[in-house]
Amino acid sequence: MPRAAMLAAVVALGACTVMPTDPEPSPELTEALDAREAGDVGRAARAYADAAAGKQPPDSEILRLTAAWFYIEAGEVDTATELFEAVETDEDSPELLLDLHHAVEASLALQRDAVEEALTLVGARLPSETVAARKLLLARARGLTMDGRLLDAVEARAALEPLLPTDWERDSNRAALWDTLGDVPMARLREIMPPPPDDFGAWVELEFLTRAQRFDPPTLEESLRLWESRYPDHPAADRDYRAELLARHLEGIGYPERIAVLLPLSGDLADAGRAVRDGMLAAYFHSDAEDRPVLIFHDVGDDGEDPWAAYMRAAQDGADLVIGPLTRPAVQVFAEARSLPVPVLALNGAPDELQPPTGLYRFGLLPEDDARAAARYAYASGQRHVAVLVPDGDWGRRVGRAFSEELEAAGGVVVGRQSYSESSQDHAFSLRRLFALEDSDTRRRRVQGTVGGTIEYEPRRRQDIDAIFVGAFQDQARVIRPQIRFHQGTTLPVLTTSHAYVGRVSDADSDLVGVTFFDSPWSLGESTPAPDRRTLERMLGGNLGNHGALYGLGADAYRLIPQLRRLRDDPAHRIDGATGTLWIDQTGHVRRDLLPARFQRDRVDVLGNGTLTTR
Repeated sequence: MPRAAMLAAVVALGACTVMPTDPEPSPELTEALDAREAGDVGRAARAYADAAAGKQPPDSEILRLTAAWFYIEAGEVDTATELFEAVETDEDSPELLLDLHHAVEASLALQRDAVEEALTLVGARLPSETVAARKLLLARARGLTMDGRLLDAVEARAALEPLLPTDWERDSNRAALWDTLGDVPMARLREIMPPPPDDFGAWVELEFLTRAQRFDPPTLEESLRLWESRYPDHPAADRDYRAELLARHLEGIGYPERIAVLLPLSGDLADAGRAVRDGMLAAYFHSDAEDRPVLIFHDVGDDGEDPWAAYMRAAQDGADLVIGPLTRPAVQVFAEARSLPVPVLALNGAPDELQPPTGLYRFGLLPEDDARAAARYAYASGQRHVAVLVPDGDWGRRVGRAFSEELEAAGGVVVGRQSYSESSQDHAFSLRRLFALEDSDTRRRRVQGTVGGTIEYEPRRRQDIDAIFVGAFQDQARVIRPQIRFHQGTTLPVLTTSHAYVGRVSDADSDLVGVTFFDSPWSLGESTPAPDRRTLERMLGGNLGNHGALYGLGADAYRLIPQLRRLRDDPAHRIDGATGTLWIDQTGHVRRDLLPARFQRDRVDVLGNGTLTTR
């Protein structure tokens, strides 16, 4: 194709018009195309703006809007806004101009976080037959991602792929598509298998395969070959790109050769230690990885070794990684160490004020995870002003602090905090103070003293509370909820932690109906990486007992091993586990994203993806 014809065609795909009176594109348009092919969006924006100066409407308006689009891409939003506001449209304007106008306006709305406005704008022009469909789809994909509608965003980007005119735009779109798919929970991907047999479905299936089989490279390689035979014309079917995807998923994955596991296998905590051990072994024997490590278990229970002594002996014996210990005081010993010769994946938390040494990862079923999940859920549900009620003592302080920090970091407000005694069944004093009912009584006495005599009066709680977060174990949760109702809190949403739920619903939970709590997929019976809870129960010959959650902790501890380096280096990376969606923050703390669930009359409903799944 001659250079002039190629330039005209690609410029047209970029949302400009082909100028029929021009034998070839102007120097400014040629400059714009060269800049776009190089991925230099700032230079492209300036060149499109220069090109607009030499044209008449509607070509000049189309070029100005194209320049505005690229100025937004370059981060120069003020300049883009000026160009956008200089363009006027009406119902007689060309379809291309109207599509471009809506795309740029939507992109500017996304810069203000006005997601609903942006999606409405692009929705009014899609589907489109003009070359501006690319920009409309891209704005839609970004808006859907910001709105949390991840699979819809992936579908928009899949439709966008064949419309992109340059290599860097296609590469950028594929990277964004892959990142968005990576944020979709594995349980959600399982729900839609097999996906629709189109480009979108092929992307979803590819993500599912690479994530589900990443610990077994030979199986994954074979699955990818079969996938390619089903979708030979798919953009990801290129062998170089497939190799890139494989490398991306396998980067940082690998088991060390020798792992020492420090658990209490005797004494008062023996049942807990054995549950963790059995969960770890179930994951170990279920894995088909060829590089499975050697696991060496050390008993550090009441009759076993001191955890630090066992750790030093394991290091001297050549352990590449140590898992454990299980108790919070023992983990604190490692958190206070100046250095660790061998990395440690501890199975509990440590006080926040400590600065742990390099190489210490902390992973546990911490109540703070529940509290943070409750805070995120409250804020996302529009419950921005929340009252907090937690028990006296260290557990209550930790839970209350975690909830408050997470809610306030999101922009919410804790409007009141109160504690209660766990030894008491009457929490009227704490609730009256939390709801400011005592202030209402004071006002009544003041008015009564002024007017004399007896006045009719009904106490009224403070009205600036959207919800109440209650930290409580099951017995106290059953007591507190009716007392909240009694103290004028009948309409208040109540959020609590997983400790109010013991894995089954009984008649005694009738007072908890409507209460929302936060728990792991494992405990809620949701889909998890194999072996799931039901499989493990069959393997072990029955119910897992009071330590069921610890089996999931052990299984996830083993699953984390090959991912520790990648998770540490990339805090945005997530893996789906039995105990939640797992990620590692900058301090080496393994965080868990949990599922919201709600008590009903005879069951628990798992809330997720805009639907209810009854369990």
